[in-house]
Amino acid sequence: MIPYINIHTHHLSKDNGVFLFNNRFGFDKEQYFEKYFSVGIHPWDADLQISILELEKIIQHSNCLAIGECGLDKLIDIDLELQKRIFISQLDLAVKYQKPMIIHCVKAFDELIEICQSYHLKIPLIIHGFNKSQQLLQQLINKGFYISLHHSVFDKVDYDFFNIPLEKIFLETDNNESILIEDVYEKAAVCFQIQEDDLKEKIYTNFTALFNTHGR
Repeated sequence: MIPYINIHTHHLSKDNGVFLFNNRFGFDKEQYFEKYFSVGIHPWDADLQISILELEKIIQHSNCLAIGECGLDKLIDIDLELQKRIFISQLDLAVKYQKPMIIHCVKAFDELIEICQSYHLKIPLIIHGFNKSQQLLQQLINKGFYISLHHSVFDKVDYDFFNIPLEKIFLETDNNESILIEDVYEKAAVCFQIQEDDLKEKIYTNFTALFNTHGR
């Protein structure tokens, strides 16, 4: 049976499927490595004294499937140039270890697109928690990004889901403890006008292709 894929969660999942638990490296909380996980320096932590070498050791763990979340955020009081440097250092690690990057971006998409333009052919770049306009979504897909949709997107009435390419899409629960990934798939299948099993198969195909999980 094809599993549900939860590409990004901050909570140990109760779901019947595969999840990537996000470890926020450099933040004072317990790290979790027992199942698939991602790890990265969040832009909110960009001004902490963080060792990239220590991060690199964790990235080499067999259960680490991705780097992130990391990225750019213009709503925080941390110098954007510092955020860019920390982000680029992690992009370079992602290239070195051939791992996808899970990206946090708030009001900095122009800067993000510029930084990432030379990385798209080297590693998969996934914008997580996306709930902005469909115009921006299409722009990001055209630039080479993958999109992990926030569950709130499926409540929007102005989205034409039929024109969103499923081979570029993932789903997630992010920081919401009260929703299961099964619930997100159910809502998404209705919006995409597709059978839920077919949606599971398409996203599972995306997952195995990008995250190199064949044979695991």
